[in-house]
Amino acid sequence: MKDIHYFLDAEDKYNNTEPKDNIVCDEDIHEWNCNRDSLDFLRSNPFHRSYGNIDYYRELTRGYNLTDAELTVLGMFFMHCSAPFRDDYYGNKIPELASSMFDVLNSLVSKATITEHTTLYRFCQAEDKHDMKIGDILFIPHNLTCTSDKWNRTDRNIYIIQTLAHDETHAHDIYKMYPHNKNEHQVNFLRGTKFLVTEIKEISGTEFYEFYLEELK
Repeated sequence: MKDIHYFLDAEDKYNNTEPKDNIVCDEDIHEWNCNRDSLDFLRSNPFHRSYGNIDYYRELTRGYNLTDAELTVLGMFFMHCSAPFRDDYYGNKIPELASSMFDVLNSLVSKATITEHTTLYRFCQAEDKHDMKIGDILFIPHNLTCTSDKWNRTDRNIYIIQTLAHDETHAHDIYKMYPHNKNEHQVNFLRGTKFLVTEIKEISGTEFYEFYLEELK
């Protein structure tokens, strides 16, 4: 697993290059499109900014023995830089830097306490899969973020997840490791967790659905 200097140096190197975004014309549909560089989030120096608060993160996570890279990634993950930790953020080609980020995040999730919650909720983002049917297997390559809190929301799709037994589940209580917000109990699954779709219900009066999932071994 890469250490913190790998990420800081990579960020510095990236920011010393010219932006790669470019505008191209799609001749088939006669429209102009912007080809976004998938590492453009580094322009805001998230690694350096998070590393600057490492003493704060270390104090909050005392007892979990996180490395400097893990502490820095943990800070990034909670300071509005979580999207780059999803595989689908990068399309069909995942950069080496992103793969290394995934490894660090998965490592720190694995160090958090295994959850004892039996039901978890994912209040979905637009990019979360929702074209499913009962009996489908949902494979999540990234560290799926959920909560143990049953919020009353009807403005999006919801995953309602039944976890495996405590000695088998892949879910870990990040909120115990990093108690930054007393009003939210965030739980993350390890990378590559699979779920069985057991039931789908319409959310009355909306275009959204509740997807009932069972965590698989």
